[in-house]
Amino acid sequence: MANFNTHLMGAMAVSGVTATALVMTGMFPHQAVIGYFVLGVIGGLLPDIDSPNSIPVRIAFAALAVVAGFLLVFTFGQRYSLVELLVLWLGCFLLLRYGIFALLDRLTVHRGLIHSIPAGIGFGLATTLIAYHAFNASVIHAWLCGAFVTLGFIVHLLLDEFYSVDLLGKKLLKSSFGTALSLGSLNQPIGTVLLYLTVVGLFLLCPSPRPFVELIQDGATYRGVTQRLLPGEVWFPDLSRRLPSPSPPGR
Repeated sequence: MANFNTHLMGAMAVSGVTATALVMTGMFPHQAVIGYFVLGVIGGLLPDIDSPNSIPVRIAFAALAVVAGFLLVFTFGQRYSLVELLVLWLGCFLLLRYGIFALLDRLTVHRGLIHSIPAGIGFGLATTLIAYHAFNASVIHAWLCGAFVTLGFIVHLLLDEFYSVDLLGKKLLKSSFGTALSLGSLNQPIGTVLLYLTVVGLFLLCPSPRPFVELIQDGATYRGVTQRLLPGEVWFPDLSRRLPSPSPPGR
């Protein structure tokens, strides 16, 4: 199983490349893309929230609570007083850091249903729902927020699966192989059914994904990326124009 640093760097790398591609399309403001990147990194850490005794997980969950509190303040910053905003921030932080965290500690086991593909989809849908209804995000922006969370989550599962292949040992596959990219658990049939019902319910509560799907399927969305995959004849032309030209020989 991959460690915390591997999960963090993997989520940062994949989310960073994807966010860079969004910047190249020229269709999204940079502030929004930075938010997508952060959500992708958070998604890459979410599968291990069922390990509450892990210090990195505690740090990550506390950071998530702080970020969520500030997002709430930014959303209602023009509507409430400073004292009211502080109450909102503190309430959101306490709810996530101690309420939700303690609930997950009681209801989950490590590498259980939380550590599965439907859970990753569920976290993404929940993010979409919150972004759309709580933060008044547009449909496309809300679905991109959810998509980055699920992307980071799946990267985490893939890394765990990759690390279950023992390329240097006597056995090719470790005993943990196949437990990361899970679709549920036969040992927890009721929990698995409830998980799938939750995913379906979240999807029905989310805004229609049609604008997001049309954006993804539209070839014009990727035109700016495909046209700039490779540099032209000169690398970093802006930089090269600023550098002094070499003096002719003999001077």
